[in-house]
Amino acid sequence: MRNTLKITWYFYKSMLLWCLLASLTCAYYVLPGKINLMESYVFKLMGYGLVAGFQYIYQNANRTFFYFRNAGYNINSLYIYSFIADAVAYGLFISISKLILHWAHIF
Repeated sequence: MRNTLKITWYFYKSMLLWCLLASLTCAYYVLPGKINLMESYVFKLMGYGLVAGFQYIYQNANRTFFYFRNAGYNINSLYIYSFIADAVAYGLFISISKLILHWAHIF
């Protein structure tokens, strides 16, 4: 399990910028109330599709992920683990931000 977390982190680092950009864009629209949380997750899913497509088409996935394949990890599993971790981190970020904004209006 420990190696799986480490390998997933190394895999996630290659798409961290794109996932962070999608998270901040969705948070920009969620926090003022322009869209709700479920709509932002739909936009996040579209962002995940763009990230996976970009990596597959433009970075030639057959040669890019040889390290993970040689280590015995399935690339599809690494995508799923990375996107689940990103979605959970986004949910925590939005929850904490909403709480801070709520308490800022009270005080």
